[in-house]
Amino acid sequence: GFANRTLGYRLPAMNRKAGHEIRSQLQQIGILRDSGHEHFNGSIVIPVRDEQGNVQEVYGRKINDRLRKGTPMHLYLPGPHQGIFNQQALKENTEIILCESIIDALTFWCAGFKNVTCSYGIEGFTKEHLAAFKQYGTKSILIAYDRDPAGEKAATTLAAKLMKEGIDCYRIQFPKGMDANEYAEQVTPASKSLGVVIRSAQWLGNGKPKPLT
Repeated sequence: GFANRTLGYRLPAMNRKAGHEIRSQLQQIGILRDSGHEHFNGSIVIPVRDEQGNVQEVYGRKINDRLRKGTPMHLYLPGPHQGIFNQQALKENTEIILCESIIDALTFWCAGFKNVTCSYGIEGFTKEHLAAFKQYGTKSILIAYDRDPAGEKAATTLAAKLMKEGIDCYRIQFPKGMDANEYAEQVTPASKSLGVVIRSAQWLGNGKPKPLT
């Protein structure tokens, strides 16, 4: 959905028992801030659910680039990240595309590449991600982080970690400065352009690269 600052108007008033209880719970979760304002205001909001349908994490992506300096484009619930986006992909595929954010992962999904999941930002690869890769027998990871200095550094660090666990790693090479979503928007059709960068992903291991499936 989209957070447009109307949530407060849809809830019972704060001076009523039901309103106080609901708002307090939403503040505890992090949907509402202590001030009462929506945490994800101005963002497309996407939940991350577990296999039972329970929401483990919430992701928000601002739709307006004209923001006050220091305002993050990507938002999550307060506290440690939980959950695996599109966990079903790990069950059904041994080759996984790993993006930097959910909006990038959805870009691949919408272009027909369903074997995709994501970290929660460049510092958001969790122990839960690694445990899931090992549990489902992931063999290859195509790291599709942003093609900027921070994304390059994070991809190199993560690849070293994953390869120690016996998982082959490749780097998807977008044009410099681009992320998956921007690339797919500018080089159309996305199903073709993303397919090209997948097939030409750079092998990050030593010796002869193993073929991608």
